[in-house]
Amino acid sequence: MASPRTTEPLLTRLDRRGNNKSAMPGDAEQEAIRGELDKILASPAFRNSKRYSSLLKHVVERALEGRSDDLKERNIGVDVFGRTSDYDTNSDHVVRSVAREVRRGLAQYYLDDGQEDEIRIELLPGSYVPQFRRPEAPVSVPIPLVPAEAGRRWSAAWIAGVALAALLVAVVGVRLLTAPSAFDRFWNPFFGSSTTALLCVGGGGQQNAAPDIQAMSVSDFEHQPSRRMHTSDALALASLAAMLQSHGKQYRIVNRAGATSFRDLQSGPFILIGGMNNEWTLRLTGGLRFGFEKQPNGARVVDRQNPSKSDWSVNISTPISLFTRDYAIVSRMRDPQTEQPVVIVAGIGSWGTLAAGEFATHPEFLKKLEALAPKRWEQKNLQVVLSTDVIRGSSGPPNVLAAHFW
Repeated sequence: MASPRTTEPLLTRLDRRGNNKSAMPGDAEQEAIRGELDKILASPAFRNSKRYSSLLKHVVERALEGRSDDLKERNIGVDVFGRTSDYDTNSDHVVRSVAREVRRGLAQYYLDDGQEDEIRIELLPGSYVPQFRRPEAPVSVPIPLVPAEAGRRWSAAWIAGVALAALLVAVVGVRLLTAPSAFDRFWNPFFGSSTTALLCVGGGGQQNAAPDIQAMSVSDFEHQPSRRMHTSDALALASLAAMLQSHGKQYRIVNRAGATSFRDLQSGPFILIGGMNNEWTLRLTGGLRFGFEKQPNGARVVDRQNPSKSDWSVNISTPISLFTRDYAIVSRMRDPQTEQPVVIVAGIGSWGTLAAGEFATHPEFLKKLEALAPKRWEQKNLQVVLSTDVIRGSSGPPNVLAAHFW
């Protein structure tokens, strides 16, 4: 039986950290990579942003020129964004911020229909060295053949035993070589369900009564609150959907929590995106250790085992120019009401939701969670409280503040 399709590196000289490993791709592969780059740069996520396009084009060309060692934060700041050679990378996060947006733009691009079989350009978190991948042909497990003259002497049961033993050796060998990662352990309860997953996004506002669509103009219809989604929530949705798609998990999307019924949540595993703007998030976290609580001047992440703790809060009257931090919760559990696996990716503000989505979809962040976890944590429910620094309206990477397993 053929195994599921995977990907193999085109540019195999680069490992996950960007270290040199083997030879550069040939001319034909380089031409294919540049062709893929042109298509990405022409997509909506990139053609409207000179900064995103400039960074992606720069790192791809440097890699293809064999200059991956030049792809460091300071060098990119100087070469792409015109910074001086002695600029302070601790206070000026332009390269990190734009690189995060490029990663999200790539995830959104490959989420589109028709992109499954293309060469993929990836920019892994923690590195500015791109990876180039393409679909790999399915791999089959060989079944030993028995010569015709021997077949008369060997029993069918013996032949079946040989074939089964070969298959078991192959499976055990693969498992020994690929031990479950923190990412696998986090998501396996979710992927273990055979039913279609539901992605439920917050926002969109509430409506007191169903509108008379027939009486509306196209403009009125498009400007209904239910048609709106925050950009950061949309990016988190794109990252999660791309992750599900890459693992062969079928899903459907509901773009307003108010349009999601309890029966919808009972139909299969689900992901809730958004905190204060997602009523299902507020309901399901209402009885958990970490949840969200409205305040007169905003909201906070509350620790119900330490309710007096008040520093995980957001004041919504703060000017954007002075706003520096948002907070979020990532929860993974089996919901006792729906009896379905659920993952909740939720921030107080949109920056927190975006950081929570990044945490849940990137193996290196989940590996940090595993370092705090007890044995057999993958069999437990869990919650993680995160913070993210906000710089000039853009969120930074997620930072783990607390974790709870039960």
